[in-house]
Amino acid sequence: MKMFKLFFLSTVTAMSLQAYAVTVPGSFSAHFTHSAVGGGHIYRYSGTVYVNRSRAFIANIARPYRQKACNYNSDVKWIDYPHHTVVRYNVGSLLDMMQILKVARHHKGNLYKSNYHGYHFLLTLDRKGQLTKLTFTDKEGMRNTIRLSGVRYNKSPFPASKFRCGVPRGYRVVQGRI
Repeated sequence: MKMFKLFFLSTVTAMSLQAYAVTVPGSFSAHFTHSAVGGGHIYRYSGTVYVNRSRAFIANIARPYRQKACNYNSDVKWIDYPHHTVVRYNVGSLLDMMQILKVARHHKGNLYKSNYHGYHFLLTLDRKGQLTKLTFTDKEGMRNTIRLSGVRYNKSPFPASKFRCGVPRGYRVVQGRI
């Protein structure tokens, strides 16, 4: 489950691929759905995400219940509102979607493959060459599929205030392990 969350977070920072080259807009926003299947379990998440080129992101998760994921450099916070808990992760370079995209190679048609930190990603592009789906299996054996819709690419970054993600007062803070 931990790796599932981490790769969910890195996946939402995916930008856009053009034929055999990566292009990175200043920022983007999208709706997402994420499913992870394995070990007799199915996890489903959905919501909206905002990403800046600086690797800053914030995901507002609406389903299965209200949660938020955000980062500051190599630190990631996963805020679980119903349980009044914040899990902090120090993910280092594991959460570098730019590097995942840089090593992506054309596979066939609108599919690209990328190998990064021992993970194998399959990226699906739309007719414009923009990422619409990412599939990978994490180290816990969960098969993850993330679909993006309503993607809006912007030329300039969102203001820093869009990415504020403080720990709510009275929430229990736990250090997560990768």
